[in-house]
Amino acid sequence: MVFSKPAIPKGTRDFLPVETAKRNYIFDTIRQIYHLYGFRQIETPAMEMLSTLMG
Repeated sequence: MVFSKPAIPKGTRDFLPVETAKRNYIFDTIRQIYHLYGFRQIETPAMEMLSTLMG
């Protein structure tokens, strides 16, 4: 049996703990500022149907 090497999708990357902590600090700061100005957070799907992307 042949196993393929694990790979992540093109255009993506992994973030290690130190990088993640820095990113979280930045995003938390941005969220606080947005909240001060009355914005509310939403979450959308990480994936879309191919037909949506292709029009």
